[in-house]
Formats: sequence, C-alpha cells, structure tokens
Amino acid sequence: TSKTNIMCNQNRKVRFNQCADFVSLLSLPVASDMTVEEKHALWYSSDELRALRDNARKASRLIRQKYEDASFHVPQHYFISEYEACSRGLELRIDPERQENKHATRHIIMKYQQRLRLGVTSSTSVIADPKLYLANVSKTLSQRSRDMALSTARKDYFAAYPEMESL
Repeated sequence: TSKTNIMCNQNRKVRFNQCADFVSLLSLPVASDMTVEEKHALWYSSDELRALRDNARKASRLIRQKYEDASFHVPQHYFISEYEACSRGLELRIDPERQENKHATRHIIMKYQQRLRLGVTSSTSVIADPKLYLANVSKTLSQRSRDMALSTARKDYFAAYPEMESL
C-alpha cells in the first residue's frame, strides 16, 4: 500500500445516518419503573453486543495487519474504510505494546496496593498518605500511555491538517 493510495481517502467526510432515532435521556423512565419489554427495547441485546464485539475484533485485526505493512505513520481511521467505521476506542486492541503496558501497570499497582495494606514499603520511611502515594505511582506508570495517546493525536492532526505542521 502506498502513501498516496492511503492519503487519497483524506477527503472523506463524516456522515450521519439520516434515519437515526434520537431519544432524550430525560424523557426515559427510571429503570426500576420500566417493564421488561421496555428495557429490552432500550438496551442492546446479547446478540447486538456480540456483533459489536465481533466487529471491533475484525476492525482491529484489519488495522493491525495494515499498520504492520505501513512504513510511515498513517492515521488509524484510513485503515478501516471497508467497515465504514471509526477506529477511535480500538487503540488498545490494535497495539500489542499498549496491551502489555496496561497489563504491567495494573499488575504493579495491585502489588503496591497489597504492600501498602500490609505496611511494607521499599524504604524504611512511613508513607504519610498511602492514597496519594498510590496515585503518584499510578500517574508515573501511566505516563507512557498518555504520551502515546498525545503522539497519536498529534500525528493524526497533522495528517488531517498538513498546513499546520509548519507553524
């Protein structure tokens, strides 16, 4: 796939379904006041949720495959034109490095929580505010994810508005 072929999709426009039903949440009754039929009419069914998951898997596989074939940055939404969908929200499924970082971050935070509950720290000093300490650990560990998200957003922005890159 050449850069020219992928970038030719840049002129695509966002389209909204003309037949979409809009429902104000304020007009809906409280769930406890609804009948079973009303709930079924408003919420996704198991089949619909399964279809959403399957579509996310298919789109993620397609994006990963095409992303591996590209030798330059291409905004993710260029890879799924076959699905007429948006890849936002699929970043974690698409990127194995992000998946590993998320798993490692969760594991480390759980270990820190366990150590704080037991009163064991890596130093001999007592931690004055364990919650603040854990928040700082979490912030430090998730910095890479924030940096990756900002980098991806920046690249996507400049792909959409190349004239802004030189400013």
